[in-house]
Amino acid sequence: MFIEKEQLLQGTSEKLQQARDYVESKKDEILSLKERNQFHHMPEVGWMNDPNGFSVYQGEYHLFYQYFPYDVKWGPMHWGHVKSRDFIKWEYLPVAMAPDQEYETGGCFSGSALEVDGKHVLMYTGHTNPNPDDESWVRQVQCLAVGDGVNYHKYVNNPVIKTEEMPEHSSLTDFRDPKLWVKDGVYYCVLGSKSDENSARVLLYKSVDLVHWTYVGIVGESNHEFGYMWECPDLFHLDGQDVLIMSPQGVPVEEFRHKNTNTTVYCLGELNYETAHFERRVMEEIDYGLDFYAPQTTESLDGRRIMIAWMQSWHQNMPTDKYGWVTSMTIPRELSIKGDVMYQWPVREIEKYRSGHIGHESVIFEGSKTLAGVKGRHLDLEMVIDFKEAKYFEIKVMKGEDQETNIVYDVDRHVLSFDRRQSRSGIDGLNYREMPVPLVDGKLSLRLLMDTYSVELFAQEGAHTMTSTVYSDLCAEGIEFIADRTVEMTVHKWELNV
Repeated sequence: MFIEKEQLLQGTSEKLQQARDYVESKKDEILSLKERNQFHHMPEVGWMNDPNGFSVYQGEYHLFYQYFPYDVKWGPMHWGHVKSRDFIKWEYLPVAMAPDQEYETGGCFSGSALEVDGKHVLMYTGHTNPNPDDESWVRQVQCLAVGDGVNYHKYVNNPVIKTEEMPEHSSLTDFRDPKLWVKDGVYYCVLGSKSDENSARVLLYKSVDLVHWTYVGIVGESNHEFGYMWECPDLFHLDGQDVLIMSPQGVPVEEFRHKNTNTTVYCLGELNYETAHFERRVMEEIDYGLDFYAPQTTESLDGRRIMIAWMQSWHQNMPTDKYGWVTSMTIPRELSIKGDVMYQWPVREIEKYRSGHIGHESVIFEGSKTLAGVKGRHLDLEMVIDFKEAKYFEIKVMKGEDQETNIVYDVDRHVLSFDRRQSRSGIDGLNYREMPVPLVDGKLSLRLLMDTYSVELFAQEGAHTMTSTVYSDLCAEGIEFIADRTVEMTVHKWELNV
C-alpha cells in the first residue's frame, strides 16, 4: 500500500461519532415505516444525493453517497455507506466520513473508490467556503481516505490535488467529483470543472502512487454551448469503446432532451491517455425520466459494467420528507454498447426476487382492458405490444380513486411519454416528459420496475429509459391498458419481494 498507517489520521472524530450516534438513535423508527421503497437503496434517515465510491472491496459491492443525516434538506455533506452481495439487498454501515478537517469545512463532496493492496481507497472533494457571504471564495480540492470497509482514515497530507494544480483560466470554485481507476499500473481520475469564463470542462489527472498527481489535459469542454458545469464525470472502457458519462448543468433544452433542471449524458469515443483528448462520436441523454442524476459505474465481480444513479431531480419538493427520509437510488443497471447506443437493463440479480408469475399471451383487444392478476405496487412487468391497427396505446399504473400515472405511446410521432400529473404526488414543477422511441417491426417492448414510490421504464430491450418518482397513495395498485384500435399484447408480471 502506497499510504502507510502512519500517514493517516487515526481515531474517530467528534463530528463523525456524532453522526453515527444520531443515525443509530433514529434509524429503527424510520426503517419500520411502510412508506419506503422495497428494492431501492434509501438513507436510513435524513437526506441523500449523489452515489459515491461505487466499488468492489473484498468480494462485496460498496456504495457510498452524499448524506446529511440531521435533516431532510441538503446540508454539510457526509458520506453514508452500504454494502451488498447482489446489488439489491443493501446492508447499512456506519457513516464513513464527516466534514471534520479544515480543507472540507463545507462538506465531503462526491468522489469514488478503489481497492488497492487490500485497502479501500476513497478519493473525494473537500469543499470549503471561508466567507459564506461571498461564493467567489469557495474552494474545492481533492482528498484521500483509506479504510477497511467500515472505518476510514484521512490522509495527513490532504489535499492531494490542490487548486494550484488546475490548468490556466480555471474557476477555483468548481473543481470536484473525482472518478478514480487504474490502467496499466497507473492511476487516473477525471474531474468536473469549468473555465473562469463559465464554460464546462472535464479534466484528466494521473498518478503512480495515489498521492502525487500530474495534470494531463482537458478531456472535453463545452465552449459555452453545452452547459456551464459538468459534474460527476465517469470514464470507462466497454465493448470496444471508451465511454464518458457526466451530469451537465445549464444545458439548453432541445425538443425532447434536457428538460430536467440538470441533465445526464453519455459520450462514446476514444480517450487519448497521453493528451487527455476524448474523440467523441456520440453524445446522448442517458435517461429521459423526471428523476435521474449523477450516475456512477463500477465493474462487477464477473466483469459487467454496472451503473447506479440518484433517483431524484434538484430543485423539487420531496413528499417523503414528512417520514424523516428523502430520495432513493435507481435500480443498478447493466450497461452494454450496441452500435451507437448505450443499453441499460436492470441487474439480473433482481430476477431471483421475483415470485407469483402471471402470464397473458397474445391478448388481442381495443378499448380498455385489465388482465387477471396484473396489478400491484412492487412488481416487474415485461410486455410486448404489436400495434396492428392501433395508433395510440396507454398503460395506466398506480391507478386508484382519482389518481393514476400514464404511460402513452403515439405511433404517428414514435414518442413514448410518462405523465404523473394525475398521480396526486404533490410534486411542484416538471411532471411530464416525452422520449423518441422507434418501433421495431411494428412492435414496442417495455419493462417496468415499480416500487412503492418509483417507476423505471426500459423500452426496446433497454435502448431507451425513463426513471421517475411517483408519490401516489399506497392503495393505488390498479393497472389498465387502453388502445384506440386493435393491438396484440403479451404480458408477464412478477411480484418483487426483497
